[in-house]
Amino acid sequence: MQVQSVTDDIFVNLAGSDSIYDGWGANQTFIITDEGVIVVDTGFTNKIAHYLLREIRKRTDKPIKLVINTHDHSDHVFGNSVFGETTILAHSKCRTRIIGRGEERITAYRKFDKTLKGALRGLSITPPQTAYNRDFTKRMGKKALKLIHPSEGAHTSGDTMILLPDDKILISGDVLSVNYHPNLEDANIPAWLNMLDDIKKMKIDQIVPGHGSVSSKDHVSIFADYIRKFNSGARKRAKEGTKEAPVIDGSEDWKLKMIVERNFRLLYNKYSGAEQFSGDVIPR
Repeated sequence: MQVQSVTDDIFVNLAGSDSIYDGWGANQTFIITDEGVIVVDTGFTNKIAHYLLREIRKRTDKPIKLVINTHDHSDHVFGNSVFGETTILAHSKCRTRIIGRGEERITAYRKFDKTLKGALRGLSITPPQTAYNRDFTKRMGKKALKLIHPSEGAHTSGDTMILLPDDKILISGDVLSVNYHPNLEDANIPAWLNMLDDIKKMKIDQIVPGHGSVSSKDHVSIFADYIRKFNSGARKRAKEGTKEAPVIDGSEDWKLKMIVERNFRLLYNKYSGAEQFSGDVIPR
């Protein structure tokens, strides 16, 4: 893990690797304002959540006033309980999914192996106390944040992106990943592609993605092209009966490669109209 400054008051904690023990490579962000600190996503394990908290305290003694969950997947929200005394905010669909699936997920992960069980010791499912339904702008001190929810879904049905208009920065959650294969488990692919088109129109200079390094809008087209080609390739293979995942040019060295086969199974089953593949990895 390594904390990188995006601006003088915005920082991102970049994962050390894409392994399960490093939370599948998920990022966390914190914003220091004159009224307090805003944390975006809390990580997957005790180690990640407490490291994030220590890094915040190295830079400020201001209170942590708000935690925002960008979506419900475990690698972004299991650390909530470390920040449990702080107000946690998310879209209502994200909150509902954490309540509905959180215990099942953390139980499954604790059965994965002893190392992961230890890494999750002490964490408990902590849903957001506060939820919103429509895009809105919030101020903390002099910092303005616009919370944006893709209404038709994108990476999940409950995504939140945070636009910092004065800084020209977007914190995208997993709506954008940089040089990481995306998780398509809960995706609405047509709506996701529409949202990526909308991001390209935003007045921003930098994007903090859910996975991968801080980027510009240049990567949005690369990521959208990957999703589009992978989706169409899976549809074609389902029609032909070819059970081999497509390889998208340019993505050969992307991280989280272990999820590609799983994505293909999900899409193949969807487009073939039958359960052609059985078995799965733990849901994220």
